Amino acid sequence: MSDLGKFAASVKKGKFPKICLIHGNEDYFISRSVDLLMEHVVGPEQRSFNLDVFDGTESTSEEVLSSILSFPFVGEKRLTVVRRFDKMDRKHRLDIASHLSDVPESNVVCLVAGEIKPSDEPYKSIGTIGELLAFNRLRGPELSEYLIDTSKALGKELGTGAADLLVDMAGDSVGDLISEIEKLSLYVGDNKKIEIDDISTVVGKSRSFNIFELQRAIGQRDAKRAHEVAAKMLETGEKPVYINFMLAKYFLNLLEVKHDLSKHMNPKDISTAVFGRYNPFINEYVSAARAYSINELKNAVGVLLDVDTRLKSGGFEDSEAMAVLVSEITGKRADRVA
Repeated sequence: MSDLGKFAASVKKGKFPKICLIHGNEDYFISRSVDLLMEHVVGPEQRSFNLDVFDGTESTSEEVLSSILSFPFVGEKRLTVVRRFDKMDRKHRLDIASHLSDVPESNVVCLVAGEIKPSDEPYKSIGTIGELLAFNRLRGPELSEYLIDTSKALGKELGTGAADLLVDMAGDSVGDLISEIEKLSLYVGDNKKIEIDDISTVVGKSRSFNIFELQRAIGQRDAKRAHEVAAKMLETGEKPVYINFMLAKYFLNLLEVKHDLSKHMNPKDISTAVFGRYNPFINEYVSAARAYSINELKNAVGVLLDVDTRLKSGGFEDSEAMAVLVSEITGKRADRVA
């Protein structure tokens, strides 16, 4: 059972942490855990009296303390939620933390933050009084397992290979992935299993401009398509550092595929050697590896490392970085393919 599942089971049984700091970088888990507290700590008919929600960027410690130190009105429980607690002025955070030991037994206090250092104050002090609950992004097998369990809850079977493909195509945001699984469940109808072809069809249609499509365009040396996809990804808020990182990973895999091709290995064996499993897109990897020479693949990795350094040092605008990496890797400038 996932950490969110354990938390949900406890809350649904009426076992609430009196004081908790929920933090991490997986917004879906954090948002769902706060929703669970709102659903179960205070009944719908009492929320107008016994539920207060604050934004740390707009609230003061005086306002928050007035809520967390007040007794419930016409009810047994009172819930105070402070979103973006980590963005609140440090003086106010320290003031709130210093009064948490005075919170009445009837009250539940939920402080919400992004990525923090639990050893820093006031988080360390909060941890000695209440609970620190970290919800971070799942990676690799953990994420695939979570998607498989989520599919089971919807009455569908999702294999490991299909789960990996779904992550490859839709990214690692749990909220987005769950949305895709829900759409896939409706798409397959009475079929109990979500197949790889279903994912390619449904997710491919809804996500024409993603890292998967950008890799495909660059792998085919289709510079015009690659520039178009990269531009659309930036428009929808994708971070160039993430795009660059994923492309670097892609080309390192292509180098391994190229090496295995030189040993006359077949695609199935190459897939196992490079990815540790059967990759449904191994033929595309093989095709891309054949489209580039060893020196070109090594040059691509060098270009991506250089772009990464310049992005992090502020030496590149986002759109300029994408134009440079596509042009340098494919050997075709944007103005020549427009």
